[in-house]
Amino acid sequence: MAAISDDKIAEVRAASDLVEVVSDYVRLKKQGGRFVGLCPFHNERSPSFSVDPKNNLYHCFGCKAGGDVFTFVIEKEGVGFLDAIRLLAERAGIALPEEEAPSPEATEKESMLAALRFAARFYFEQLGTDGGKRAREYLAGRGFTRESVKTFGIGYAPDGWDGLLAAATRAGHKPEILERAGLVRARQGGGGYYDVFRDRVLFPILSPVGKVLGFGGRTLPGARPMPDGAEPAKYINTSETPVYHKAEVLYGLKQAKTAIRAAEEAVLVEGYADVVALHEAGVQNVVAASGTALTVQQVRLLRSYARTVVLLYDADNAGQMAAARGIHTALDGGLGVYLLTLPTGSDPDSFVRQFGAEAFVNLIKGERQDFVGFLTDAARRAGRLDTPEGKAAAAGEIVDAVSRVKDPVAQDAYLLRAAAALGVPDATLRPLLRDRLRDRRHAPAAPPEARSSTGDDERPNTPPPTVVVMRPEEGDLLRLMLQHGAPMVEHVLGRMAIDEFSEGPVRTLVEALLAQFEAGRVDPAAFTGGQAGEAVQRLAVAVMSEQHALSERGAAKRGKEIERQDAQPFAVATSAMKFLKLDRVEEVIAELRHRIGAAEGAGQDITALTRELIDLNELRRQIDQNAFLEWNAS
Repeated sequence: MAAISDDKIAEVRAASDLVEVVSDYVRLKKQGGRFVGLCPFHNERSPSFSVDPKNNLYHCFGCKAGGDVFTFVIEKEGVGFLDAIRLLAERAGIALPEEEAPSPEATEKESMLAALRFAARFYFEQLGTDGGKRAREYLAGRGFTRESVKTFGIGYAPDGWDGLLAAATRAGHKPEILERAGLVRARQGGGGYYDVFRDRVLFPILSPVGKVLGFGGRTLPGARPMPDGAEPAKYINTSETPVYHKAEVLYGLKQAKTAIRAAEEAVLVEGYADVVALHEAGVQNVVAASGTALTVQQVRLLRSYARTVVLLYDADNAGQMAAARGIHTALDGGLGVYLLTLPTGSDPDSFVRQFGAEAFVNLIKGERQDFVGFLTDAARRAGRLDTPEGKAAAAGEIVDAVSRVKDPVAQDAYLLRAAAALGVPDATLRPLLRDRLRDRRHAPAAPPEARSSTGDDERPNTPPPTVVVMRPEEGDLLRLMLQHGAPMVEHVLGRMAIDEFSEGPVRTLVEALLAQFEAGRVDPAAFTGGQAGEAVQRLAVAVMSEQHALSERGAAKRGKEIERQDAQPFAVATSAMKFLKLDRVEEVIAELRHRIGAAEGAGQDITALTRELIDLNELRRQIDQNAFLEWNAS
């Protein structure tokens, strides 16, 4: 992999706003000078995840995950440091050196991701060749402009058995890795490999930050039959791989996330071409479920951006059944859900081409139904409302959906809608709702869901974080030294001995800060970025992510007024040093008094111990009067 200079890394870091990057995965809410949200690294109901825009750091007070923007992408996307830089550089529009073949030290996953990036570039470039003419004509016929083709990275797989295979192996990618990434298949009986995608328009499937995970390929008009004479499948998709799980991905989310966040609503369609066509028409908050029914993981993704989702499905039976399943999944995940059925024989792409973008926007606004209306109409079309038994069964299904609504006010409103739609008093439905809610409360807890393959799956197998022993005063001193650099390090460590700090990560970080100071440059990014190890990284991020107040116990015990604001950081540091020193002296005094008591009980001479106690009490008096400011810690 091509080397990336320190200057380029610094440029990418400066261009990558952590709040914006995290917002690709988490719905953040401003709270004072920070942003908070549900942690993307563990399941939780109350937000414990905090982003500090001033220091460009994140920290979870629950699972203790933390770091800078590079660490976040590494953890969330499951990539290495250089791949994280490349993803962020692409996101920011910063050009980096051309990527070389993966190094021998690259993990299998890193090698697969590199192969997928190579394939995306290869297919995109092939679209512009003579061999890609039919594909360009097909895309132009669908109304896709060059800008949309570039935005979605649409490409062309050449009509041959080994176009990608040959190019990728020449570039240093191993055939075995290409096979694991879903790009080639082994020939039956051995004898090499062949390309999975041939003579197809290709739609790259990306993570929210732009990592290539797989492809969807569509046949071109006039495609040759298969060797057995059968027509080739219209669409084929990358099979499940270690880096691509279709249940966890939404096609077009990278391109749509900004529009979804602005509208607080996503439109879910079925096909890749539908997404591109609607984006082309100006409806940009659109994603597709990559050939699968809406899943729990996809709803979790959408909740990072949206409050509601509009489900667009075909009018046929299969489409209506998929819509009904999607209602439960969306409601269970906390999304409001609306539905829109297009006229028979239409899909979003064909509708826009026939009637125009404005007609489609008006359709979404004017013809959408809430889930109660959709389910009632479906029951009416099926004749289920014509008999008392059928009406009762339909009412049970509708109330079951209503019971999944999280907000109690919205739930009550939907129950009233259901009663009106079914023509029954709401008092008739309320016992049904109570029963459903009771059953839901008493239902066995669902097993924990598998974490996403985009990075989360690696966290459960890692050892638990190191337990950090740290006094509040130490947290203050560490934060101040990290924030204020060399002058503060000199102020603190010129008056504090290393062994006055707690053993473990706290002392390790102090020693590293001293080493940086002696080398002439204090750089907190070396700690928050993980170069000093995970335990130190977590500690550095934690102390910089919250204002570590000095000990309330110490303030009450000594009756001193403690300066807590950073308007006078050196005064805060002095207070913290004094109380930390006093704590250490009191620890020694307590131990000494225990020894004196034991010696007296054994009838031993305690003169030396008593003299030592007198000296310690004098030392405590001097510290309390700030005499330590004139001392030299060495």
